Amino acid sequence: MLRRPAKSPRLIHDRRGTAMIEFALALPLMLTMFVGGYVLADMISCARKVTVATRALADLVSRNVSPSSPVTAAQLTTYLNSAQLVMTPMPAAVTRLQITELRVCDATHAYVVWSQAQSAGATVASTFTAGSVVSIPASLITSPMVPTSADGSNVCSNTTAAANKTVVGTAGGYLFYGQISYAYTPPIGFGSLITTTLGDQDYMIPRLQ
Repeated sequence: MLRRPAKSPRLIHDRRGTAMIEFALALPLMLTMFVGGYVLADMISCARKVTVATRALADLVSRNVSPSSPVTAAQLTTYLNSAQLVMTPMPAAVTRLQITELRVCDATHAYVVWSQAQSAGATVASTFTAGSVVSIPASLITSPMVPTSADGSNVCSNTTAAANKTVVGTAGGYLFYGQISYAYTPPIGFGSLITTTLGDQDYMIPRLQ
C-alpha cells in the first residue's frame, strides 16, 4: 500500500540556521565594542605616558638648572630629549615639548625668563616670549614668592622697562613650567574618530639654587 509522502515543514517553523543568523546580527556590535575598548585603553595608556613625561621634564630641569644662572639651549635640548625618551614608543614626530622658566611678579602672574620648545626632535618657536607676563594658578604661590616693588609700582608691568629690571630681579620666586602635547591617532580606523591632542602641564619649584 502506498504511503503518502510527509508534508514538508513550513519555513516559519524551520529552526535550522538560527544560531548563524543571530551570530551575524550580533557580530557588528561585538566588533564595535572590541575595537572601541582597544582604542580607549590605548588612548588612556598614551595619556598616562604624556603625564609621566611632563613631570619628568619639569623635574629634570628643577633639579639641574639654577634659576638665577644662565642656561644654554644645548642643555635644555638634553632635558627635552630625555623627556621624549620617556614617551617611547610614542613617535616624536607628533610630540611637542616645552620648558619655561617663570619669575613670579604677583599672586597670579609671572614673567617669562626664558622658554624653549621642541617638536619632531627639532627646536621650534616657543609659545612664550621672554619678558612677557603669563597667568599662573594662584594655588601655587605663597607670600614669600611674591616680590615687592621698591618704588611701589606694579612689578608685572615693569618687566620690559630697563630701569626696573633690577627691581624685579631682587625678589620673587621662580617656577619651571613643563608642557607636553601629543597628537593621538587611533591605531585602528574607527569611523569618525579623528586625531585627538593629549596634553599635560606641570609646575616645579627649583631645587638647585
